Amino acid sequence: MRRRDLLKGLSASLVSSPLLNLPAYAATQQHKTGWVGMNLAPTDYYSNEMPFANLAKLASRWRLQDQGPFSWDLPLPPLTEDGCPTSVPPDSYVETFLLSTNARKFLPAELFVSYDGEGVLEYAEGARLVKRFPGVDQIRCLQTSDVPMMARLVSTNPENPLRNVSFHEGHAAPPKETFRKAFLERNASMAALRFMDWMKTNESKIEHFEQRPMKNAYTQSEKGVALEYMIELANELKSAPWFTMPHLATDDYVRQFAEMVRRDLDPSLPVYVEYSNEVWNTTFEQARWAQAQGLSVGLSTDPFEAQLRFYSQRATEMLGIWDQVFGADKARVLGVYASQAGNPESGETILGWKDAGKYADVHAIAPYFGNGFGDPAKLEEVSRWSLDRLFSELEKEIDGSNKSLMVAQAALARKFGVSMVAYEGGQHLVGYGGAQNDDLLTMLFVKANWDPRMGELYRKYMANWRAVGGGTFMFYSSMGSYSKWGSWGLLENEDKPTSAKWEAVRSAVKA
Repeated sequence: MRRRDLLKGLSASLVSSPLLNLPAYAATQQHKTGWVGMNLAPTDYYSNEMPFANLAKLASRWRLQDQGPFSWDLPLPPLTEDGCPTSVPPDSYVETFLLSTNARKFLPAELFVSYDGEGVLEYAEGARLVKRFPGVDQIRCLQTSDVPMMARLVSTNPENPLRNVSFHEGHAAPPKETFRKAFLERNASMAALRFMDWMKTNESKIEHFEQRPMKNAYTQSEKGVALEYMIELANELKSAPWFTMPHLATDDYVRQFAEMVRRDLDPSLPVYVEYSNEVWNTTFEQARWAQAQGLSVGLSTDPFEAQLRFYSQRATEMLGIWDQVFGADKARVLGVYASQAGNPESGETILGWKDAGKYADVHAIAPYFGNGFGDPAKLEEVSRWSLDRLFSELEKEIDGSNKSLMVAQAALARKFGVSMVAYEGGQHLVGYGGAQNDDLLTMLFVKANWDPRMGELYRKYMANWRAVGGGTFMFYSSMGSYSKWGSWGLLENEDKPTSAKWEAVRSAVKA
């Protein structure tokens, strides 16, 4: 029995229940059955969100510096298994950004760097050495500084190199826990967690399972977060994981990934499985690659249709592998087929192609609002709007074209007998095509995201989504700085523990 068939068998007494908007497995299991989920922020060395108790898991990779200008590209010495240098060439040092965000006032002034092996670290820019102990350095964080906290390896014993570096707060010994308490508390109520940015899905070069990020790596920022950590977080929070598989991944990669999830994920949890991210969107390399593949095998002479058909076909092949791995437990695997929110025909093409109907459980869209105001053609007008005018126009959109979009996509989901979910969503106030460089426009959009009225818009937006039958909604995203590149985070940083957007989402969780 397919997962969506289970939904048809629910008793008539559930027809008015909000559980009907969830995929069938989620409606029948003992895990969180809410409809609010979260896209977790990227794990980059400059990220504001710090999920790991070992803060070095977000550090930059090591890079060699000689007497010349700063470089990322000088060849590194051989590395330890966890990615630390085994030697330091003469007249050089090997350095790393421990933290490169200025959003660190919430951290204590005194921090610790612990390590195994023999070597000497020096500290620069936003970090200062306070005291050195065997295997532990006590350092001071310059909390108000805009410069990165840097560690420089100036010597190491090739026979016993410095390795297993931990950068942490609270005590000299490395933390036993994996995740920071504040991070867990913020996300504890989320029904699902989408790991697209943790997996660095966009433009991914990963093909083979041995290329995946490793759990013991010095940093989880360069290649993304190890699958073991994603499973651990899902288990700890009892939140359904949402994985976005690399577009170049081989069948063997998909099988081994699914086998690890099958073995280690809490058996009460469903798992959303999506092939890459926005393969309909040719902004991304994975979409352009899919188009080339679709044309090369003759799926259509129309480039966009060939692209969508290839995406659908590869998603189906991938989900078939997941079902094989999960066997009798395959109802836990929720097959995601994602398409362009403003173009229902793209969803029709994807869901209607070949065997998609055998594996599709959810029709996923990103029903953002406000993206049209960043159009460079509207720059001169919009950049001079007052906040009152912007909010008036946003409200019109939410109750007009945005709601109509939801209605049309919900009808498409019903046609194919699947649930409608949002893989991303929320406000999309950002300039593009050069408009992002206009300071007036950027400031207008940033102020709108600070304004209490944004919370009211979110409440209306979420009510519209639920009214048309929308299910799980994965907000984008958990935390991030507001700038000309967008104001994506529901929160900006831990220094600002709330926002109008965040409180609106929290109220939906509580409801």
